[in-house]
Amino acid sequence: MAADHGGYSDPPAKFVFDEEGRRGQTIDSVVAGGTILSGGTARNSVLGRYVRVHSGALVEDSVVFDNCDIGRRARIRRAILDKNVRVPEDAVIGYDLENDRRSHHVTESGIVVVEGIRSRVELSTVII
Repeated sequence: MAADHGGYSDPPAKFVFDEEGRRGQTIDSVVAGGTILSGGTARNSVLGRYVRVHSGALVEDSVVFDNCDIGRRARIRRAILDKNVRVPEDAVIGYDLENDRRSHHVTESGIVVVEGIRSRVELSTVII
């Protein structure tokens, strides 16, 4: 019986680099198709489709929606990243909530919500 992919024809997730300190890996996480962990680590997290986690980056206790890019050495903890979020190299999210409140929404329980980039579609251009 063939696996049901829900209509998606994504390539499988990929974990690259097998060097100490630069190993793409996940621990107790769910990773969707098309995602690449290129030397980064995800722990206790859910990574959506086509997420990139670059070398030295760490994602912990988080939900990362589709098409996000986590830069080198970035650290993310207890966060929800909306679709299309670009986290720069060396960025830190979820470790200093007072600082996070300046740029993002922080829930009462301390979860940081990062809004993604959305493209605007004018209703007049939608064909029904």
